[in-house]
Amino acid sequence: MSSERQLLNKRDPWWGEHIHRYNEVLKYVRANDVILDIACGTGFGSQILARHTKGAVTGGDIAEDAVKECKRNWQQPNLDFKVLDGTQLPYSDEYFDIVVSFETIEHTTLYWKMIKEFFRVLKQGGTALISTPNFPINSPTGKVTNPYHTQEFDYNELSQILNSVFSSVKIEGQQFNRYNKKNFSTFMARLNYAFFNIIGIRKFTPFKIKNYFSKLFSGYPFYPTPSDFVLVDEREEIIKCKTFFCICKKH
Repeated sequence: MSSERQLLNKRDPWWGEHIHRYNEVLKYVRANDVILDIACGTGFGSQILARHTKGAVTGGDIAEDAVKECKRNWQQPNLDFKVLDGTQLPYSDEYFDIVVSFETIEHTTLYWKMIKEFFRVLKQGGTALISTPNFPINSPTGKVTNPYHTQEFDYNELSQILNSVFSSVKIEGQQFNRYNKKNFSTFMARLNYAFFNIIGIRKFTPFKIKNYFSKLFSGYPFYPTPSDFVLVDEREEIIKCKTFFCICKKH
């Protein structure tokens, strides 16, 4: 499974959507839940989860260097990081209350085995929260273009896979909604973003300048924030989203 690790850098176009996903997980976290965050990368999401439960939180990643970095950056009494392979987890059946796996199953051809492992280590009544790219939106040519992805799924494929393993599945779409409000601020934010993404201007303009003018003219930062995203549950809206957010239950 190849790496596509989210860096610890808020000056990043993907930072907001990553944080938004972990904020959505918090809606399912109870006071003493034991949680696995598999493919935790740099561990920022694992530490968010550990702040909201007294139970043990384990951040697992297949890359040893990632785990070492996590241990350097995050220290909380209930938080640990381990080198883990999501297709063969070293835990007994029904060990975790919650399993989180964001942007993972598209990185391995063993995704079936991985999903079944998530189910196995979940307690009865537990929840797996999984995100993965929407194939038609991320790869509109019909061919997976991301070199780190072994495959991607459309809505029907993903629904079939998850429902064959879990007791109940709800697939939502992570929608970027900054520009949904039609007003002067969102118009200027869109215009500013389009201008600075012109080839040449984008490459040579420092982030500070792009961010400064975006805030000056629109009040919005240049890159999306967590509050610029929502989850939508109508199928016609879900299939337009770049990312699926799946809530999978084990009853």
